[in-house]
Amino acid sequence: MKKKWIGLSLMSMMALNIASPALAEEVSTSEENNSVTASAEQDQDNQESVNPASLIGEDGSLYMAPSGRSDLLPQVLSATTRATLPSVAATDNNTPSKSFIDVSSHNGTISVDQYRSMMAYGVTGVTVKLTEATSYRNPYAKSQIDNAKAAGLLVSTYHYSWFTSDAAAAAEADYYAQFANELGLDKSTVMINDMEEPNIAGKGDHTANSIAFANRLKQLGFNNTKHYIGLYWLTSGRVNGQSIGEKNIWVAAYPYTLTTTNYYTQYGAWQWSSQLGFPNVSGRFDISADYIGDYSMPLDLESPEGTTAMYRMYNTNSGEHFYTSNGAERNSLILAGWNYEGRGWNAPNEGENVYRLYNANAGDHHYTKSAAERDNLVAQGWKDEGISWRSGGETALHRLYNKNAKAGAHHYTLDTNERDHLVSNGWNYEGIGWYGN
Repeated sequence: MKKKWIGLSLMSMMALNIASPALAEEVSTSEENNSVTASAEQDQDNQESVNPASLIGEDGSLYMAPSGRSDLLPQVLSATTRATLPSVAATDNNTPSKSFIDVSSHNGTISVDQYRSMMAYGVTGVTVKLTEATSYRNPYAKSQIDNAKAAGLLVSTYHYSWFTSDAAAAAEADYYAQFANELGLDKSTVMINDMEEPNIAGKGDHTANSIAFANRLKQLGFNNTKHYIGLYWLTSGRVNGQSIGEKNIWVAAYPYTLTTTNYYTQYGAWQWSSQLGFPNVSGRFDISADYIGDYSMPLDLESPEGTTAMYRMYNTNSGEHFYTSNGAERNSLILAGWNYEGRGWNAPNEGENVYRLYNANAGDHHYTKSAAERDNLVAQGWKDEGISWRSGGETALHRLYNKNAKAGAHHYTLDTNERDHLVSNGWNYEGIGWYGN
């Protein structure tokens, strides 16, 4: 989770005219929030013993441990510690998987185009901070969520926890769920307990309290709760990972030396850096590898042996759906503003040819396995772009036509519910276009 203006004092922030987005939300009336305020006045010199700056990871390498990144209680890492954690460029391929980022108010507004540009580097998910304790709401949450969804990213959310009892955990879950409901989030949304605050370390039963938090969210209709936990909280026994469920854990540990190896695969996800930078996007981002597919929507899809995954793209301006097996073409379209909709189907590597044609005047593509239809369209001015994939298998791809559309006049889907929905909205069903898996 994002750090709070590392290395800047409050007076420095005022001199730079940086407004704190948390101020409007920091008034607290509950007993728990009074304890949070009291914690803000505590001496922070003991944080090194509560959450050591460095630890040895499962690979024997030195890691940095994230700690204490509250919006209610700013924490400051030493300049030395900060400097030793390497910056990472999104263009650098010598890294673990770049599956999803997480953002908070410190990232400000992120545009749809900026989110889309991140997808070109493999990022297909974003986890957005919603709340903290029972008094703070991220003022940027709505735009961060809406723009991410518009860009085609999978959205999850997190709550920065201060609870040290089951009752406090339930109260914070209530506060978190209320804001999620106000934002219109689906009940299937991944909801995350961010458990890292050093001022609560060792107070209460972190394992039992986290389970109580998840149980309360389940009572409120949110059935997919995960837990963000620093590696030291697990290795020190502060949290029992097996009791929570290791695949329900998003573990955080930042290696000082990066490689392409994905570590900590026994967990659901691994946050491996807080220093990822993207071209033409300001600031640094936390970046994680997703091992279970709950936090991101993979771009490079695996498919059964003898088949190739077909990517489905959508242009919101023209209404056209586009299909390709080429990852570079997919990424180019994402950067151009197309939405990535995941897997359309799996095409066999051998079978009947399916041809792709393009109408430059309409800006439209057409796909057919009929050589006669291909030749007829070429005679009318369409460009023959060759064989795009093969037809074969047991699953029918249905072909539909919208006579009122200039671009995207034809649509193809293996989903019979989608087919029937389009027919009910006036599309003509033209039968089976080809087969896939």
